[in-house]
Amino acid sequence: MPVRIGKIELVGLTNIYTEDARNLVQQRVPGQAGSVFQDLGREPVTVVMEGLLLGEDPQAALEELRQAQMKATPMSFASDAIAGADLTDVLIADFQVRQLAGHQNRFSFFLRVKEYVEPPVSKDAGVAAVNEAVKQDAKAWAKSSTDAASVLQNPESLMDAVDENPDLLNHLSPDELGSVVNGTKDSLTGKDFGGLMSKLGKVNPGAIIGFVKSLSEAGSIGEFIQKLATEGINLLEEMTGLDLGAALKVIKGIAGAGDFLAKVQAVAKEASALGEAIVGFDPLGPFQNLEALEKKEEQP
Repeated sequence: MPVRIGKIELVGLTNIYTEDARNLVQQRVPGQAGSVFQDLGREPVTVVMEGLLLGEDPQAALEELRQAQMKATPMSFASDAIAGADLTDVLIADFQVRQLAGHQNRFSFFLRVKEYVEPPVSKDAGVAAVNEAVKQDAKAWAKSSTDAASVLQNPESLMDAVDENPDLLNHLSPDELGSVVNGTKDSLTGKDFGGLMSKLGKVNPGAIIGFVKSLSEAGSIGEFIQKLATEGINLLEEMTGLDLGAALKVIKGIAGAGDFLAKVQAVAKEASALGEAIVGFDPLGPFQNLEALEKKEEQP
């Protein structure tokens, strides 16, 4: 197998060998023959290569090797000479080039590479990412808290604020949210109420029961059910896919009441239209035309 370093195939090699060594510390013992050696592990594998730099564009290969040596860039390495060694990446430690006289694009080279091992990951490597995540969470929490306080001061801004930052609903108690909604019920549409319930179900479904209870105690839940029915808003469809838990029964109750009321309104509308038709209906109208026609025929 030819030697390959990076994307460069060294086909003109004339010599290649490896240098493998262990780092042994000799400990001499007074009065005793021989020594004790402390093994500090092996040294990085070194591979030495000599030969001619051949190929379609030897100058480009020469420039790539020189840049890797200058910038200490690790390069992939493969060769039969390193069989049995766990060597996949190398750093170029020494690179010497000579241009052969009489040949424009022929170069001889001496290349010494050393085994490259990724440095161990620091124990604190993930701390910066965790700190940044905590910082962003704190920033988001502070913004949501501020937005919630603004809504309490200006209830009319509720829907705009919720559309921009739904997480502020986590910073409003069910009674606080109920108070805000009850105070702005005249300006809220059925669509607004459905959207608010959907967002509350996403960020804080546990507050739905308390919120609906607050509206019920204030006597305004019926008005919102009527708005849902009038505008044809299906609350269950608005909250499809949400894990509502115990609040699901409450949502089904509101949706069922709205659906029933919508059907009643539809029947009432049809009945009203029928009544108007009956009021304008004259059962003798066709016969009046017949009488006029008979009189006309009796005239000489």
